[in-house]
Amino acid sequence: MFRRPAPLITAGLFTAALSVGATGWATSTQALTDAGILGAVATVPLLYWVMITRTHQITDDQLAEAHQAGYVLALHHVARGLLVPDPAPPTPGHHQDDEQTPGNVVHLRHRPTYTTEEKRTAQ
Repeated sequence: MFRRPAPLITAGLFTAALSVGATGWATSTQALTDAGILGAVATVPLLYWVMITRTHQITDDQLAEAHQAGYVLALHHVARGLLVPDPAPPTPGHHQDDEQTPGNVVHLRHRPTYTTEEKRTAQ
């Protein structure tokens, strides 16, 4: 509730304090100069609070926008996946030669495992 008018109030207070300080400096009135400096220094924490609050609000808005875009993209992918027919499942025991394998895959040869007794006889 207080967040909407806070930037305007804070900027107004800071501007008023600077005006009072500048008026005191121009008229050589030490009391006005001191009041202006004190008022400007007193509004600095409020300025920081306003800036931090605004930054958090912008970050939350960006996060919500990215979440919404991701949700729409996921729905789009799901819809495309449901519309594209699946390829026929492979038949068991048959190797399909038309499968494309990436070029950086190293195929390992499966060596048969021996039992301890077979190892002794093989030596």
